[in-house]
Amino acid sequence: MELMRQGAMLTVLGTLLAALAWPATLLAATDFIDSKWTIAIDRSDKAGKLLAEVLLKGLQGNRPVTLVGYSLGARVIFKCLETLAETEHSAEVVERVVLLGAPISIKDEKWEAARKMVAGRFVNAYSTSDWTLGVAFRASLLTQGLAGIQPITVPGIENVDVTDLIEGHSSYLWATQQILEQLELDAYYPVFRSSPPREPRE
Repeated sequence: MELMRQGAMLTVLGTLLAALAWPATLLAATDFIDSKWTIAIDRSDKAGKLLAEVLLKGLQGNRPVTLVGYSLGARVIFKCLETLAETEHSAEVVERVVLLGAPISIKDEKWEAARKMVAGRFVNAYSTSDWTLGVAFRASLLTQGLAGIQPITVPGIENVDVTDLIEGHSSYLWATQQILEQLELDAYYPVFRSSPPREPRE
């Protein structure tokens, strides 16, 4: 009888320890994600400044450019525009911008200044079901708003909801061409043609 009681106690104790081990594992994984994500964000910001320098030097020729970026690439473009806004140049370098699933805070960034650096259309394509950005940015930052999952209330910025085209954050990789075609970027006014219902992937 005593052996059975001890066995039961060990079973209960083992279950409790296992239950406590899960949160510890999740916290460790979260710390790992945070550190990698912080490094990626920092490098993206630096790349944005370098892109601005390249554009200001005119290495692309004497013509304005169209910038399209997905995820951290979208952040690179945004930081490039912020850097351009700090110079004496107006909207003479960048003609159009399309940000796809952008990991950019809405409240803490200079959206108005960035918009002034774009002569033509400035598009923010977002998906309300993109939870990868939510996990990466964490709930505390989501309260500040995130461009990749919601619209931006800044005059001159087009907000395009592409939730119907995006199953997850990586979906932008194969949906970008379709999104750009539906945007009809050559038009100087907001356009986003509706698409037929998406067929399930096999």
